[in-house]
Amino acid sequence: MENNEGMSIIKREQEKRLGLMLSCLLGVLLFFMTFTSSYHLLTDLKSSDLIHHLAWADEYNKWTLLQALLTGNDRLWHACVWLMNRLGVELTYAGCLVTAGSVTAVYIIYNILFKRMLQWLDQRLIPAASLALCLVTAIYVPWYTVYIYQGQSSPNIWHNPTQLMVRPFALIAFWMTVRIYHRLREGEGWPKRTFESKGEIVAYAFVLMLTVWAKPSFVQAFIPGLAILMIVDLVRSRGKAFSFCFKVACSYVPAVALMLMKFVSEFGADSESGIEIAFLDVWTHYTKSIPISVLLLFAFPLFVFIVDWKQLLPSVEGQLSLSNLAVAVVMKAALAETGRSRYHGNLAWSYGLAAFLVWFIALRNFLELMFGNRLTGKKYTVVAVVGWTLLFLHLLSGIVYYIKIITGTAQY
Repeated sequence: MENNEGMSIIKREQEKRLGLMLSCLLGVLLFFMTFTSSYHLLTDLKSSDLIHHLAWADEYNKWTLLQALLTGNDRLWHACVWLMNRLGVELTYAGCLVTAGSVTAVYIIYNILFKRMLQWLDQRLIPAASLALCLVTAIYVPWYTVYIYQGQSSPNIWHNPTQLMVRPFALIAFWMTVRIYHRLREGEGWPKRTFESKGEIVAYAFVLMLTVWAKPSFVQAFIPGLAILMIVDLVRSRGKAFSFCFKVACSYVPAVALMLMKFVSEFGADSESGIEIAFLDVWTHYTKSIPISVLLLFAFPLFVFIVDWKQLLPSVEGQLSLSNLAVAVVMKAALAETGRSRYHGNLAWSYGLAAFLVWFIALRNFLELMFGNRLTGKKYTVVAVVGWTLLFLHLLSGIVYYIKIITGTAQY
């Protein structure tokens, strides 16, 4: 018996070491891929969002850091690039390094969260699952979609550095919210203590502010989505959850205040741009069929949510990701910018970030279904065949998307 236990411990340690080695190897690969795509977009195509943001980063020399962060939008990427440039890194390479670092940070966070949530899972599977999440995109149908990304959106992109910059902080903020909100749902009664310590409040508020500095698109949908959940729990608890909801809402005040400052800076009285209600105007500009484009983006997550709805729909993470997505869909469908930026799709970035979170939760639950002994017999076989096939198609499309970016055959 002791022999078997000793062998089991040795096997787990070997598995962890191999998982760590694989994690490092795939992380380096992803960093190289992102650096290469960024460099190609900057130096060869010179027409992506990267080139414009790089020029704005160079303008930091004209501002104080505080002025730059409190005015305008999406400043965190620019600040990091500017700082690296001041430290002696050539501007183009600084832009590529910061962008590659943002994508790799998401990969690392995926690894950490999967290890925490799926402690029983083979450690060698976690790096592969994390890399897959960093590559998947809408299923590419050549006879339907001219561009893989454009029209469908994606949880992963290569061309917009501020969208890439906000994702690590958005993922951290999402999971911190899930942990905090679990305190409301677990146990009997309604908790009087919302946060474990003052440090947690400060950390949570600061991460939310970082998401706004990186790109306000995340909190634009996430805060209303969270508000929907809190209203439901207030009604369900007959007001007993008020103290909890009020304290969580207070932690959002700094981020909301910063977002409003940026909104006034971007769409104030002196601005040439504004926002109006124009139902489906921008969305239909890029796609022949909205339902088909949505299905191409969410085929795998939709399948997982249908198969595992009893587990996902009652869960905090499932409800939060879906409420966030619902708000993002409404924003993308109903709103449009006025002026020359109307069809740039700037109000659709929240939709891509919502897809990013839905995909994360869907893959987590799919791994539980496949390796957690939750399904057996014919049901397991059907879910495995359909699920792995859909995931493969999304992953293959993501690889094709990357190749098209690198070869210049399709920028978006």
